[in-house]
Amino acid sequence: MRSSTETLIKAMRIVSSGNDGVVSAATAEAAQRLEEQQARIAQLERENDALRADLLLWENGGPLP
Repeated sequence: MRSSTETLIKAMRIVSSGNDGVVSAATAEAAQRLEEQQARIAQLERENDALRADLLLWENGGPLP
């Protein structure tokens, strides 16, 4: 079973609060990068949805903005 990205980020945040400085720092940075990638993917999906809607309008003879 795969964990969700949100679950992985939370787990990494918990691990990064430990005492080992190197492991904590690396895990915190990895969690931050996952959050940034997740946000970028969400943005790209929204942009893709908007482009698909525009394409459907265009294919059906509707106006493009």
